[in-house]
Amino acid sequence: MDEADAHQLRNVISETKEIMHLYFEVFEGWVKPTEAIEKIVPYNVENIVSDNVENIVSDNVEECPEQETVAVNTMEEENLYEFGRLADKTLSDGPIDDMFVRQTYDNKQQLIFSLSLKATREKFQFKTKHSNKNRYEVYCEIENCSWRLYAKHIVPTDEFEIRSFNNSWLLYCMRLWKKTRSKVWRPNEISRDLNALLEININYKQAWRAKQYAMELLLGSSEECFSKLPIYFHNLKRHNLGTVAYIQTDSEDCFECCFYAIGSTIRAFKRFCRKVIIMDGAHLKGDFKGTILHAIAMDENNQIVPFAHGICKKESGLTWTWSLEKLYECVGDYQKLTFVTDRADAIRVSIENVFPQGHHGVCAFHLLGNIVHKFGKNNKTLVKAYKRNVFEELWSRFSSTMPQVAAYLSEISRAKWTTTYSPSKRYDYMTSNNAESMNALSVDARKMPIIPFLEFFRRLSQEWCNKRRIDGGKRSTVLTEWAEKVVSKNEEHTIGWSISGVSDAIYQVHDFKHGGIVDLRHETCTFKYWEGTGLPCGHVIMVLKHLKKSNFGHLAIDAYKMETYQSTYEESVYFLPEPCDWVIPFEMMVVKPPIMDTRQAGIPRNRNRK
Repeated sequence: MDEADAHQLRNVISETKEIMHLYFEVFEGWVKPTEAIEKIVPYNVENIVSDNVENIVSDNVEECPEQETVAVNTMEEENLYEFGRLADKTLSDGPIDDMFVRQTYDNKQQLIFSLSLKATREKFQFKTKHSNKNRYEVYCEIENCSWRLYAKHIVPTDEFEIRSFNNSWLLYCMRLWKKTRSKVWRPNEISRDLNALLEININYKQAWRAKQYAMELLLGSSEECFSKLPIYFHNLKRHNLGTVAYIQTDSEDCFECCFYAIGSTIRAFKRFCRKVIIMDGAHLKGDFKGTILHAIAMDENNQIVPFAHGICKKESGLTWTWSLEKLYECVGDYQKLTFVTDRADAIRVSIENVFPQGHHGVCAFHLLGNIVHKFGKNNKTLVKAYKRNVFEELWSRFSSTMPQVAAYLSEISRAKWTTTYSPSKRYDYMTSNNAESMNALSVDARKMPIIPFLEFFRRLSQEWCNKRRIDGGKRSTVLTEWAEKVVSKNEEHTIGWSISGVSDAIYQVHDFKHGGIVDLRHETCTFKYWEGTGLPCGHVIMVLKHLKKSNFGHLAIDAYKMETYQSTYEESVYFLPEPCDWVIPFEMMVVKPPIMDTRQAGIPRNRNRK
C-alpha cells in the first residue's frame, strides 16, 4: 500500500467516525466507536469487502509501515472502512428521501443503513417489528403514528425490496423525535454535542453565548420586545375583539407592569363559568427578573381556563391593586364572586379594595402546609365539611386533641378557609393548585422575552379552545365527562342506604352517619353538598333511584352540562400574523426596559437561570 492509498483509507475512516457519531447521537446515546460498530455492521465484513480492498490489504501489507499495518488489519478498522464504503454508496445512489415502494437494495444491511441514515437526518426514531432473512418491517416509535416500512427478500439473490412504505410521520412526530435529550438544550449539552458531531471543542461560556445569540435571533432581544409591546397589544385587540390590554410605565417611560385578557375568554367567563377566580404569581427567569400574575377560571369539565395575565417588576400591594383594577374592568363586581389565593396580605387588601362585594378565600393547601411547618400536624376534614353541625362536632374533637393548631386556626376567619362558613360558593375549589399548574406549565416559557412569553399563553388558549370545542362536539351526554365521574362516585356511596318518604317532594335518606332530608321542589338537601357544589349528592341520587329515575344530570346546575360546555368554547381565540405584518398604531406608546431596583427574594432553586 503506497502513501496515497493509506492517506485515502485514513480519510474514509475519519469520515466514517463522524457518521457514526451522528447516528448514535440519536439512536443509541453516547458510545465508543468500537461499541457502535457491532450494532451498525452486525455481519462478517470479510464476506462483503470488495476485491479491491482485499487486494490492497493482502498484497501490499508488507510495504506498509508497521503502525499502518496494525491499523488496517484490525477488525475494528475493517468494519470502519466497510461502514464508510456503504455510506459513500448510499449517498452516491441518491438523496436519502428517495426511499420508495419497489426500491431495491443489494442486501439487508444496506437497507438498514439507508433507513437509519434517513431517520438520523430527519430526526425521528423507529422500532423493529419483524426482522429475519425473508422480511424486514419497522414502525415509528411514537404511539398512533402511521409511519411504516415493509421490505421483502428477493429470492434467489441477496436483494431486499420495499413493498409498502408510509412516509407520513413528519406532521405527527416533529416535536417528539428526541427523547434522549432534555427539553431545554443547556450549554453543557451544546458543548458535548458539538464535540461528538463535529469534533469541535468549546467551553461552557462559549456555548452559553452561542445559545443566547441563537435565542435572540429566534425570539428577539428583551429590549426590542419591550419597545414592541404596544404594537403586540394593538394587534391582539384587532384580531380578538373585546380584548383588554394595558401597559403602565414610570415617568421615564420605563416598563412597570402590563395586563391582558382575551375577549372571548372574558365573555365565556361572564356567561357560562362558575364565578370563582383562582390567582397566583411566579418569578420570571429571563433577562427581566419580574413576576407573572395569573388569574384563571374553571370550565364545566374541571379544566383550566387561562383568564387574565399580568407582568410586573415585583409582587406587591400596588401591582396587585393595579392588576385587579384592570380585572374589574373585564368582569365587574359580582356579589358572589370568589377569589382563591394564598394568604399574602397584599392580595387580601387589594381584593377588599377593588372587589368590595367579592369574597376572598385562602388556599387550604398553603394553610395546612403552614400548620405542618409550625406544629407538625394537620387535619383536612375540617376544610370540606359541608354541614355546620358536622363542622362543629369535628371542631370540638379537634380542639381537644390539637389545642395549639385550633388556637392558630381561630385567628383566621372561618369564612376564609372552610366550605361551611363561606359566604359564597367555592364549588370545592379550596386550593390555588390550578393556578400553580400554570406556573409549572410555563416554567420554560418564563425564560423568554416578554412578547414570546405572552404569546405562549395566547397560543395555549387558542389550542385548548379548539381542542375542547372538538371534544365537546363528540359527546351527547347531559353532563360533562368530569361531572359524570363525580356523580357516579356519589352513587357508589349510596350502597346500603335506606329511604323513607315524607311527602311527594320531601324524602329522608338514612346513611351510616348523619343522614339527610331532600326537598326536590326547592332543590335542597340538609347535607349541603348539593347547594355547595351544584352536583347531586348521594342523598339526592338515592331519592331519584327510589323514584325509578336513572338520569341524575338534570338536577345539576347548568355549569356542569355539555350544552354549557360547548357554548363556553364556541368563540375562537385567533392567532396573530407574522410580526412583519403587524399594524403599527398611529400614537404608539414608548416603552423602555424596566429598571430593576430590587432583586427577587430568596435563593434561586434553579441555578440554570438561562
